[in-house]
Amino acid sequence: MIADLYYNYGNKIRRLIMKYIFIISIFLFSFLFAADNTAFIKVDGMVCSVNCVGKVNDVVEGIAGVKDVKVDFKKGIATVVYDSDKIGKKAAILAGLKENTRYGVSFLDESSQQL
Repeated sequence: MIADLYYNYGNKIRRLIMKYIFIISIFLFSFLFAADNTAFIKVDGMVCSVNCVGKVNDVVEGIAGVKDVKVDFKKGIATVVYDSDKIGKKAAILAGLKENTRYGVSFLDESSQQL
């Protein structure tokens, strides 16, 4: 009888532990497989490859939720990788650029990014 109690109690604990391990692993894997969002922004009006690119980089990197930004001076395109959970709408990136720079900015669709 006592052995049965220990056996049943042990099974309940094992099931509980497995349940928590499963829940925690699903939670952790959701972060690993979450896709980053990418926005391609046409930046008009940059006249130099150092200061203008640096200004766009600084402004975009200062926006909460932006993970990475690369600005191609020759093409006039900024590629921004961001977390949509923190930014909400990607229009916040354009708003930040319009408020803090003098450049004309607009979104490009993914098919026209190779200008």
